[in-house]
Amino acid sequence: MEIGEVGFTGRSSLAARLPESFTASFAGLYSSAFQAAYRLLGSRQEAEDVAQEACARACLRWNKLARYGTPKPWVVRVATNLAIDQYRRRQRAQAADPGAPAPVEPVDARRVDLHRALSRLTRRQRDVVVLRYIADLSEADTAEALGCAPGTVKSHATRGLAALRAALGEEN
Repeated sequence: MEIGEVGFTGRSSLAARLPESFTASFAGLYSSAFQAAYRLLGSRQEAEDVAQEACARACLRWNKLARYGTPKPWVVRVATNLAIDQYRRRQRAQAADPGAPAPVEPVDARRVDLHRALSRLTRRQRDVVVLRYIADLSEADTAEALGCAPGTVKSHATRGLAALRAALGEEN
């Protein structure tokens, strides 16, 4: 995926002002953000919008992100938060107007159950589970993104997965 393919650069002057390291990293960042958002939303269009927004926010903060390490965990975390917000807005809109037409893509009951189960976790457990298992980041990248030790990531992942299994009715 190139920057121009997602409508990120409408003018050539904007492309010239983007940091070269951002332009080089964009494809990987966009792909990671899209994957995380798509796994949560199940909608290609919404996931593309979320990935674009996450990359735009990364571009605005690029100097700081690049200075303090790899920006991928940060972008994935932003995309995850945006996807969860998008899902909540969609649910509220459907609840507010029950006569509205159904979404174009059918809602997968397992996805709804997953969102409900994730919402019952503590914030830190939810962040760890989403970054580790939905965004597919390593323990080290997850620890870096959350500003904690890898051992903390392991313990929150263990507790979070146990709580998810219990909420979803799965056996260990």
